[in-house]
This record gives sequence, structure tokens and C-alpha cells, in this order.
Amino acid sequence: MQKTVISILCWFILTGSGCGNKSVSMNTNGPEVILPVIVSLETRNEVVSIISGHEGLIYTVTTKNGKILGQNLYEQELQVKLPNIYHFLKKSYADNGRTGAAWAGI
Repeated sequence: MQKTVISILCWFILTGSGCGNKSVSMNTNGPEVILPVIVSLETRNEVVSIISGHEGLIYTVTTKNGKILGQNLYEQELQVKLPNIYHFLKKSYADNGRTGAAWAGI
């Protein structure tokens, strides 16, 4: 089971499903800030976008049909609001096969 999850995560990372040119606009009660998306991971029912924030990683979780389950959550907020997604990410590991870990949980 875990090898399957790792293989799926590697495939998403290697195909560029969240790397490179993607970014997210965030309203921070001041000027709008553009932050880069590090990676987007898909579970069976959700899509988790992991964003590089100024104070750490930021998570946005949507259903596959686009319903927002949690937006711009830091790790502690994700753990409280969406514990199943938090535990999935905490246990996840992906390796691109060349330079080491591309994703190693929260």
C-alpha cells in the first residue's frame, strides 16, 4: 500500500504537477502577495496544494470537483481542521530517484 502511495506521489512530482510556474495570490490584509506552489498532491477524493509561505508551508485542500475544504492553512490549522489529510501528509514520502527526497511529509 505504501509503495503504491509513494509511486503515485513520485509520478505527480516528476510530471510537474505543482512545480515550476504555479503560484497563488493571497490576501493578507495588505497588499496582495503571490506565493509559489511547491507541489499539488492528489488523494482519492482531494487535491492538496502546498505553498511556500514566508513563515512556513501553507496548505489548501479542495475536493476534486473544486469545493474548498481548507484554504491557506498552516500545519497546526491543518491538523485541527483536516486531521485525515494532515496524517496522510505526515506519513507521505516521495523520491524522484535521482537527487533524494522530493517530499518527506510535514
